[in-house]
Amino acid sequence: MRKTFLEKGLGEPFIAFMINVKGGANNLMKSRRPSAVFFDAGETLVHPIPSFPQLFTEVCKVHGLEADIAEVSLTTRKLMAEVEERQREGYTFTNHPQRSRRFWLSFYGRLVNELGYRGDDGLARSLYETFSRPENYEAYPDAVEALEELARKGYRLGIISNFEPWLEDLLRRLGLAGYFEVMVISGNEEYEKPHPRIFQLALQRMGVSPETSLHVGDSPVSDFAGARDAGLRAVLLDRWGRFPDFRGERVRDLREIISLLE
Repeated sequence: MRKTFLEKGLGEPFIAFMINVKGGANNLMKSRRPSAVFFDAGETLVHPIPSFPQLFTEVCKVHGLEADIAEVSLTTRKLMAEVEERQREGYTFTNHPQRSRRFWLSFYGRLVNELGYRGDDGLARSLYETFSRPENYEAYPDAVEALEELARKGYRLGIISNFEPWLEDLLRRLGLAGYFEVMVISGNEEYEKPHPRIFQLALQRMGVSPETSLHVGDSPVSDFAGARDAGLRAVLLDRWGRFPDFRGERVRDLREIISLLE
């Protein structure tokens, strides 16, 4: 999720470590060849260096908390599941600087408390600052290759991301911004995924229909279910095999999207 970075998952920070849902019904639009492909950002195209759990534990160690990487991932996904349910009903935090800051300080504070931290709020502030720095993120190698090939084949590409407005600058810094015709970033809008309105905004701005559009992201709730409920074909990116019970289209590598479209 952050997704300032989560994305789910962080800033989005963006955290895109999301909960497992059972994908359920197959996408009804699978038989129609998409002409537009939309991407989530955090943990789909970009990620903290070297990863969210690893960077998180490094910051915690400085403050005297020895956190287990696996426990960090599980606890983060649990807390983000609660956030996603609120977002489904229209809750937002990325589109106002002070609200975003309050959200992340509270989120990180609750996360480290669940991991056993009993110190002051200095650790939460350090985590917020760390995951809000663009220099602490990089693009996944498969993202660059997939975007290049999709663009070469003539697909129209867009972003639909729960992230603060600085995502656009981050994508530009990483050399990815030029691939996208449309960037719908929740920090600039009134809605966040999985609310259907943010998907509808992306479709309208691209000038395409949901039946000829595909969305891919790493969250079963915000990305897969959200896109499907808005009428798009949806694909879950499950890089690390976190969702073994998921039923629906999924890939482990963004380059697999190319074969799904042909």
